[in-house]
Amino acid sequence: MDSFLMLALVVFLPFILTPVVPLAHKVLKHRVGWFAAAVAAVCFTALLTYVPTISGGGTVSGSIEWIPSLNVCFSLYADGLALLLGLIVSFIGIMIMSYSNGYLGKEEDLVRYYQYLLMFMGSMFGVAFSDNLIQLFVFWELTSISSFLLIGYYRHVEKSIYGATKALLITAGGGLFMLAGFMCLYTITGTYGISEMLTSPGIIQTVKADPLFTMTLVLILIGCFAKSAQGPFFIWLPNAMEAPTPVSAFLHSATMVKAGVFLVARLHPMFSGTDAWLLLVTGIGLLTMVGAGFLALRQTDLKGILAFSTVSQLAYLMTMFGFTTAAEPGIGVSAAVFHLLNHASFKACLFLLVGIIAHEMHTRDIRKMGGLFKEMPVTFITMVIAAAAMAGVPPLNGFLSKEMFYESAYDMGQALGGVWTYLIPGLAVLGGIFTFMYSFRLIHKVFLGRRCEDADVPKHVHDPHLVMIVPPVILGILIIAIGLFPDIFVDRLVMPAVLAVNPAADHIHAALWHGVTPAFIMTVITFILGILFYTQYSRIAAFEDRVNEKIPWFSLNFWYNRTVDNAARICAGISGKIQRGPPFLYTAALLLFAVFLIAVPAAVVLASGGTLMLTPVFSLPVSEYVLLALIIITAAGAAFMPRYLVSVMSISMTGFLVAALYAYLKAPDLAMTQLCVETLSTIIFLVAIMKLRTKSAINPDTAAEKALKAAIAVLCGAGIFIMMLSTGLVEPFDTFSHYFMENGIGMTAGRNIVNVIVVDFRGYDTIGEISVLTLAALGVYNLIKSTGAEDKEQEDEQ
Repeated sequence: MDSFLMLALVVFLPFILTPVVPLAHKVLKHRVGWFAAAVAAVCFTALLTYVPTISGGGTVSGSIEWIPSLNVCFSLYADGLALLLGLIVSFIGIMIMSYSNGYLGKEEDLVRYYQYLLMFMGSMFGVAFSDNLIQLFVFWELTSISSFLLIGYYRHVEKSIYGATKALLITAGGGLFMLAGFMCLYTITGTYGISEMLTSPGIIQTVKADPLFTMTLVLILIGCFAKSAQGPFFIWLPNAMEAPTPVSAFLHSATMVKAGVFLVARLHPMFSGTDAWLLLVTGIGLLTMVGAGFLALRQTDLKGILAFSTVSQLAYLMTMFGFTTAAEPGIGVSAAVFHLLNHASFKACLFLLVGIIAHEMHTRDIRKMGGLFKEMPVTFITMVIAAAAMAGVPPLNGFLSKEMFYESAYDMGQALGGVWTYLIPGLAVLGGIFTFMYSFRLIHKVFLGRRCEDADVPKHVHDPHLVMIVPPVILGILIIAIGLFPDIFVDRLVMPAVLAVNPAADHIHAALWHGVTPAFIMTVITFILGILFYTQYSRIAAFEDRVNEKIPWFSLNFWYNRTVDNAARICAGISGKIQRGPPFLYTAALLLFAVFLIAVPAAVVLASGGTLMLTPVFSLPVSEYVLLALIIITAAGAAFMPRYLVSVMSISMTGFLVAALYAYLKAPDLAMTQLCVETLSTIIFLVAIMKLRTKSAINPDTAAEKALKAAIAVLCGAGIFIMMLSTGLVEPFDTFSHYFMENGIGMTAGRNIVNVIVVDFRGYDTIGEISVLTLAALGVYNLIKSTGAEDKEQEDEQ
C-alpha cells in the first residue's frame, strides 16, 4: 500500500470504525473494549512499519486538494516527532482500552464510551500528522470536543458536567486564539503548509523579522498553553479528573495534554532562538512547574495528586523546549523529547494503578489508605516502579530524562549568565524536590503504615484480575527497559524526533552514570532536600489550606467560577436595562429605524434634484391587482380583528395568498415552502389559542395606541414601497444566475438548479442554516424536557 494512503488510513480508521462499535457490542457484549483495543493495535502496527524509514532520515508525506481557492489542502506529514506522538497515542490506547474491559461494569454505556475514545484517538492522530495549519486546527478542536464528551461521560454527575464544561471552554477557547495566530502566520508566509515553512530558511527568517512575530507567537502559545494546562490555564486539568480513570490516563497524562507540547516542538525551528520564545515558553514553564508541584502537596485525592503532577511534568517539557539562545536554539530539545516518551509511560502506568486502588478501596482519599503492600503486592511493586520513575530515581527511565533536564537547565543558566546562572538550575531543582515529595507520598500513604478504621473502607483488598493488572505491568516493564537499555529507544524513536525539531542536535548519549557532573550534583541535592522536606509534608499542606481559606480570591479557580457563575446574572441585568417594557417598543424602534435608513438617501436624491420612482410599475394585469388587493385585505383583517381566532385565520390567509403569488410568478418551490410553513404556523397558533382562557384579545389597545401603530405601519410600508420603486436609481448589474445554469451539470452533475445552488454552490451557507435550525431544535427539546421535569417534580411533591 502507498505510504501516504496507509498514513491516511491510520488517521481515519478510528473514525471509520466508530459507527461499528454498536455492532461489535452486540457480538462481544461487555468485552467490546477488545474491539477498540484491536483498532488501536492495527494503527500501532501500521505506524511501526514507518520506523525504519524515518529512523533512517526519511519522511512520509502526501497531499490532496481540499479547498483550493483558500490554498488549503488535506496534507499529511510523518517525521520523527509526528511518529513518536502517533506511537505513544496508539500504544497507550491499546493499554487503556484493554484495561477498560475490567474497569467498566456491564451496566455502563460501553458503546458511547468506546466511540468517544476512538474519536479522540483519531483526532490525536490528525494533530500528529497534519501538515496544514487549518487541517491541524480542525483536529485540534476535535480533541477538545471528544475530551469534553469523555470528561462528561457521567452525564448525571454535577462534577463531571462542571469539569467537562470547564475543559471545553478553556481548551477550545484557546484554540480560537491559536487559529488567529495561524492566520497571522499565513499573512506572513503566504502558505498553510507546516513542513513547507519549517524546511525553508528564507520563510523562517521572514517570520522572525516580521512586525507580527510577537503577536503571532503569543496567539499560538495561548492555544498550546490552554491545551497543555500551562500558566493560568492549568485550572481545567484537576477538574477533568472526574472522568473515568482510564480516560484520565489516556487524555490527561499521555496524549491530549501532549498536543500543546507537540505544537510547541513542531514550531520550535520557526520561533526559537528569540528572546520572546525564551521569555514566554521557559518563563511560563518554570512558573507552572514550581507552582503546580507546590499545589500537588495539599491534594488528598489520588487523582488530584496525579493531576497536578501532570501539570508540573508538562511544564518540564515546556521549559526544556523553551531553553534557547540565538547561538544555541536547541539547548533543551533532546531532553524534552526523551522526557516526552518517558512521561507517557510512567504517568499512564500511575493512572491505571490509581484506578485499581480506587476500584478496590471504593475511595480515592489518600488519608483513608495504608498498608496495602501486603494485600496488593503486584500493584505495590508496579506503583513503586512508576512513582520512582516520576521522581527520577535510577535505574528507571525518569532518571535519565531528569538528568538531561538538569543538564540543559545548567547549560541554559551558563549561556545567559548573571543571576540566571543560579536561578534557572535552582528552580529546576525546586521542581524536582516537589516531584520527589509527591511521588514518595503515593507510596508512603497508600501502601505503607496502617489503614484507618473507617467503616466505608474495605477491610480486605487484593490485586485485580489480569485484565486490569497486565496493562500497568507492561508499562512498568517498559519503564525499566528504557532505563536499562536506552539506546534501543533513543536510536529508533527519540533521535529521529529530536532531529525533526533540531537538525543540528548531537546524538543523545543516555547512560545511568556520566561521572560527577553538575546534573548529578543537582540530583543528589534533590533527593536529600526531598527527604528533608517530606518530613514537613503535613505542615506544608496545612499552610496551603490556610492560605486558600483566608485568601480565596488568590485562586484562579475563584475568578473562573465567579466569571462563569455571574455570566447569567450579568446578561440578565444588561437585558433588563435595554429591554424594558412590552415588545411593541422594540418593534416600533426597529421599524422607525428602517424608515430612517430609507428616508435619508431618498431625501439626498430629492435635494440634489433627482426623481424617485423611476420605474413604471402600475401597468400590471388585472389578476395581479386582484391578488394584491386580497393580500392587503387579509393583512388588514389580521391587524384589526378583535378576536384571536379571526386574526390567526386572516394572517394565515395572507400567507396562502403569498404562496399563490409565488405560484403565479412561476416559482413552485417557493410556493410549496410557503404553503408548508403557513400550514404549520396555523396549526401552532391554533394549538396556542386553545390554551387561552378567553376568546378575545387581552388588554385591547386604546384608540390612540391603534392610531400610533397604524401610523408606524403606514410609514414603514410606504418607505419599503418607495425603496422598491426606486431601484432604477442604482446602476444595474449583470445577473450571475447564468453561471449556475451553465456550470451546474458539469461541476455538480445536478439538473435541479435550486438544489444545486443550495447544496453545492452555497454549501457552507446551507450548513450554517442547518446549524441554526439544529440549535433551535435543541432549544425546543430542552424547553419541553425541562417543563416535563418541573411537572414531575410538582407531582412528586404532591
